[in-house]
Amino acid sequence: MRNFLSIMFIAGVLSLLFTGRDFAQATNASVAGVITDPDNQPVAGASISVRNESTGFTTSTSTNRSGEYLFQQLPLGGPYTITVRHLIYAEVSEKGYSLNQGDLLRLNFTLKQNATTLASVEVTATSNLKNTIRNLGASTAVTSSDLERLPVNGRNFTSLINLSPLSNGNQLSGQIATSTNYSIGGMTSRGPLSGGTTNRGPYSVSMEAIREFEIATNQYDVTYGRAGGGTISTVTKSGTNTFTGSAFTYARTAGLASPYDIRGNRIDQEYATYQFGFSLGGPIVKDKAHFFVALDQQADSRPFYIADIRSPEDEAPLNVTQSTLDQFLDIARTKYGVAESQQFGAFDRKRPTTTLFARIDWQLNDKNLLTVRNNYVRDMNNQGVSDNSAINLYEVYGSHLSTDNSFMASLRTSIAPKITNELKAQYLYTLDDGRPNSQLPAANIPRAIVQQLESTIDGRPANTTIQLGGQRYLPEIFKNHVLQLVDNLYWTKNNVNYTFGVDLMYTKLSSLATSEMNGRFFFSGMDNFESLSPYRYAREVALVDDPTVNQSVLNSGLYAQAQSNLG
Repeated sequence: MRNFLSIMFIAGVLSLLFTGRDFAQATNASVAGVITDPDNQPVAGASISVRNESTGFTTSTSTNRSGEYLFQQLPLGGPYTITVRHLIYAEVSEKGYSLNQGDLLRLNFTLKQNATTLASVEVTATSNLKNTIRNLGASTAVTSSDLERLPVNGRNFTSLINLSPLSNGNQLSGQIATSTNYSIGGMTSRGPLSGGTTNRGPYSVSMEAIREFEIATNQYDVTYGRAGGGTISTVTKSGTNTFTGSAFTYARTAGLASPYDIRGNRIDQEYATYQFGFSLGGPIVKDKAHFFVALDQQADSRPFYIADIRSPEDEAPLNVTQSTLDQFLDIARTKYGVAESQQFGAFDRKRPTTTLFARIDWQLNDKNLLTVRNNYVRDMNNQGVSDNSAINLYEVYGSHLSTDNSFMASLRTSIAPKITNELKAQYLYTLDDGRPNSQLPAANIPRAIVQQLESTIDGRPANTTIQLGGQRYLPEIFKNHVLQLVDNLYWTKNNVNYTFGVDLMYTKLSSLATSEMNGRFFFSGMDNFESLSPYRYAREVALVDDPTVNQSVLNSGLYAQAQSNLG
């Protein structure tokens, strides 16, 4: 306990010494400044309020004895109006400011004394240029205008991570990809088992739902954690008093590609990707409650090939002739029960993906803002799981279903003019379900590996390996339930801004990995395959009846921070 207190004390001292004018970096923004009188002396006790004109969000605070004020954890967007009131000075306000993630808008006011009338002075921002001070640490911001302007392959926003000079794909600061943390609205969006995003699909959240995101690679704020290389911090859109929406469709059809494959054969399978969806936001109750929804769908179709021999020239790269394939398949069907459906050649592979996002913001009263959001993703990668033999029958190819859903609620509370609290809770569910081909039982069957299958190609001997039966590590099922609770308290006392917080994350993991548990038969040559004479059988055997592994992990953090302007 003594060591813990010592560490906390040292951390607080270092924060006081080196933080300077920077304030807490989070998914929201801050507004700060100094109020002075006509003689440039600080005005204590002035009342300052901020209002988001597009949503009606309003909060207020007062200046300290140095005339300083600070608003923290303000919702992003705008335009914001900042108003200063004092009994003996004229009211003054400025409007037209927009806040982005991590911004600190600095607005200083000089009040004018008016003994007869309480006239007001209004100033309108003349542009959208941000009067901001970026927070301490290295980061790259990708704004909403960037998302609209830059080409994004596949509508996957993570491809823009490369805008950071410290990125290499999903790797940040030279660390491995699993050291990169992902968050949405300040809550985890990282795969609980193997890192990365929570979904194996083409995207984990709709581009239509993203307001902006930030690649933070060198942060000193205590609210950032669980990252070795950096954090991808995403902020989602919200509704306003104006109904707005969008509808989109993108098509990459076969007409944009050659109708022939690289061998000169005509492609008969569908080769296209369609992406379509919409977004809609607006008021439920003006200036009080707002909603935003976004639907994003992708239908991907493309051919894949299994020993697709259409001419004698196709045989040499495969080390097998069509007659050998026909003989093998005849034996597999008559003696091993392989389906009569096509097993070699060209096939259709379809991959549907659906993403649905919904959010509600509700100003309960002048002190409390409630936000509730849900993000659902489903990706079905049909015939996307192959095996490690040279040639695998179609029945070997398994499919992979990836589903995740996150539900988050947050409550921002102005406890007092100098105290703000933000409480967040999230339930995240992820499912990775690898399943055998529909031609096989759900529990899978052993695989048979036939080696030294001989053919004669252009007068020269050739041989290859063909596999039938199940895929070696299917079925595999990984289910994860993640409960996260974060509470941050922001307190301004004189010239010091304190942050106190707790971050609790409980993860329940259920893992079923059946690699080689179904067994494998090895055959040498066609004759032994036909006579049902394997030369070897191998199987990994679980030490318990149910090989499912259940784990529970509690990841907790308790932190404090003090920041001050020493200038």
